[in-house]
Amino acid sequence: MVTIGRRVIGCRVHALDEVDSTQAELARLAGEGALEGTVVTARHQRAGRGRRGRFWWDAPGEGLMLSVLLRPPVPAAQAPQLSLVGAVAVGDALEAATGVEARIRWPNDVLVSGLKVGGILPEAVSGPGGRLEHVILGIGINVNQDRFPADLSGRATSLRLTTGARQDTSRLLEAVLDALDRRYAEWLAGGFAVMRDAWRHRSATLGQPVALPEGGSGVAVDVDVDGALLVRAGDGGLRRVVSGELEGGERHAAGH
Repeated sequence: MVTIGRRVIGCRVHALDEVDSTQAELARLAGEGALEGTVVTARHQRAGRGRRGRFWWDAPGEGLMLSVLLRPPVPAAQAPQLSLVGAVAVGDALEAATGVEARIRWPNDVLVSGLKVGGILPEAVSGPGGRLEHVILGIGINVNQDRFPADLSGRATSLRLTTGARQDTSRLLEAVLDALDRRYAEWLAGGFAVMRDAWRHRSATLGQPVALPEGGSGVAVDVDVDGALLVRAGDGGLRRVVSGELEGGERHAAGH
């Protein structure tokens, strides 16, 4: 375990070799009273997972997999916003560490050139009365993979494939922790509204056609101050989407 100075995110980092999942390992530590900002990383996950229970594929030592413990003093209903906060922070980190310009597909995918390079998975735990106890924010980034399984070919990419050079995973981890520490502090101070423009700037969803969860289709036109996606439906009405998965041209880009 490494302990790092005054930064909240990454105050303690448990760097592991192989685990079932960093989410499960950090959940155990959270139950034992781990400090906010505690991080678990792993070179390989035997049972890594993405959103909606999907399997997260990784090549041992070639990706960046981490989970971050957050204990925000906010209502449980605000916890899903951390997916968007995390995506903005990862976009910041990729640009700072590699020069790659990342885009965000609502709510939790990070894309490069239309292909999925990373994803965010927030898992919230509530206590009595619905009080939010903590959130475990999982982040997965494809770093140095030079190939993917056949079912992900043409849908996933890595920073190595994008830049043509191997990347320093340790340097990228530091960039992610720095960016997330900054964006999380902003969110605590002012909610998602304070980084709404930053999210819009990186959005790969706005202006794109989407199929609504309840049926029908429309065009994503904006994201509101709570992080919900605003969709102009085919009947002209404006739909506010706060959960469920939208379908579009880039759905399941990395299959994670």
